[in-house]
Amino acid sequence: MSSGEIIETDSKPVKMGRKGFQITPEILKQVEKFAGQGLTQEQISHCIGISRDTFFKNKRNSEYFSDAIKRGQSKAISLVSNALFENAMSGNAVSQIFWLKNRAPDQWADTIQNKFTIESINKLSDTQLLDEIRKDSDISSQVSGVLPMQSQSQSQDQT
Repeated sequence: MSSGEIIETDSKPVKMGRKGFQITPEILKQVEKFAGQGLTQEQISHCIGISRDTFFKNKRNSEYFSDAIKRGQSKAISLVSNALFENAMSGNAVSQIFWLKNRAPDQWADTIQNKFTIESINKLSDTQLLDEIRKDSDISSQVSGVLPMQSQSQSQDQT
């Protein structure tokens, strides 16, 4: 070959950029499995080899893709919920407490809802606040020695 001679090859042009992502039945199985194992959506995208943006774009645009995520998450929640229920039914006190606090919070909550929020208390005058404290027998019994006596005019107003 001389220095000015051109050699042709049968090579194809090199494509630039990332390989395109296609949703296949195998991808859907993987997504469902990973979602069922409790992985976050960002972790799932990493495991299947796509960017976070590509993952969320496909979740938005593909019903099959978003359904695979939902199915996996639902299966995981169902399995854990069933295990919790079985533990509660077998006498595990912690499971029983957790179950009741979450399934019947009105009856089993640890905290009692207070009548007023701080914002509404700040809007009451001193007299109004004292009247509200006196109305609540639990509170008034605890602070009975500290509360000022009712004035004569307040007593007459209540009769």
